[in-house]
Amino acid sequence: MALNALLTSKPPTPYFRPPPIHLCVVLLVEQPRVVAWEFDSNGARPANTKMNVLAALSDGKSVAKVTIFQEFAKRIKEGGSYNIKGLSLRGQSPPYQLNITKDTLFFRSAPIALSADLRQEAQGLIHPPSPLTPLSNCRDARGLITVEGEVVELSTLKEVTTGRDVVPLRNVTMKQGESQMSLCFWREAAIWELQVGAHIRVSHLKAGRSNYGIRLQSTNFSTIEELRSEAIVGALGVMEIEGEPGNLNLLLEDGRTVVIEERLWEPIEILMTDNVIKVVFTMH
Repeated sequence: MALNALLTSKPPTPYFRPPPIHLCVVLLVEQPRVVAWEFDSNGARPANTKMNVLAALSDGKSVAKVTIFQEFAKRIKEGGSYNIKGLSLRGQSPPYQLNITKDTLFFRSAPIALSADLRQEAQGLIHPPSPLTPLSNCRDARGLITVEGEVVELSTLKEVTTGRDVVPLRNVTMKQGESQMSLCFWREAAIWELQVGAHIRVSHLKAGRSNYGIRLQSTNFSTIEELRSEAIVGALGVMEIEGEPGNLNLLLEDGRTVVIEERLWEPIEILMTDNVIKVVFTMH
């Protein structure tokens, strides 16, 4: 039975079990997954993590991805071809997803020839594209996207029940220019260390509707990167910070105070002849 037909055709009976199918393991990538969380007054932390594997499988004509739980991952190797018995399907309607369980058996078999197009398709499934998208265009975006901007609001971490799991959730409001967008960080993404005012780039987000409008949701592929931003600001002066030798509090013209290393301020102070001096300020 062809892989594409298996995943896109409705089974003849509710008790249907696919026959053995000849597949090649095109790509394997480890995918850590927190399966249990601990919560306390300081937030959340992983209590139990499993090293699952994300695999791209092909019959030489089409490609599909499947998550293989840690306890079954050693049964196959990247590049190997197998006749697989005991696969099941997940989902209520086509297209279905492959499901590997303790009853799934892998019999080493003849190699399957793969075209360059199939290998490229497998790369796209395991490492999906996530184009950088302006916040103003997120409402019309399709698929996974990457956004960047300033964190202007950060909720406290919440303990949320989804299905049978209790997972952490944090809501973030990001601003880019005149546009703002709500981001929902789930599970591992929720415990990223963030601060209001930080400039960040977040990848592999998926747009979804809620009672509060369009929101961007983190996925298993999401990553975060803090960006450096530069701006010309007016500096009014500094003062020492008690208990922090070598650091100073710098008062900016807009009323903000930021911490600056004393060694960086010393050459600027020599040039200061007016009440305000303009400096190029890099925020991390």
